[in-house]
Amino acid sequence: MERIIEILKEIKPTAEINENTALIDEKIIDSLAMINLVGTLSDEFDVDITARDITPENFATPAAILSLIERLEDED
Repeated sequence: MERIIEILKEIKPTAEINENTALIDEKIIDSLAMINLVGTLSDEFDVDITARDITPENFATPAAILSLIERLEDED
């Protein structure tokens, strides 16, 4: 979780982010940031995030992102 929050803060340094921050609703990540985030998460956690994984539910909060990463790791 800590690394996911660090990555998000690298993308949006001025944002206050915790595990339950509403990333999309609070406009912390937009479409451009999403591209950067997906690439960084894929590299950092060695997972393949496909277009079908990029949903508002999977990226709603850092906790949701963690759940996605864990699910993708289990699929490998």
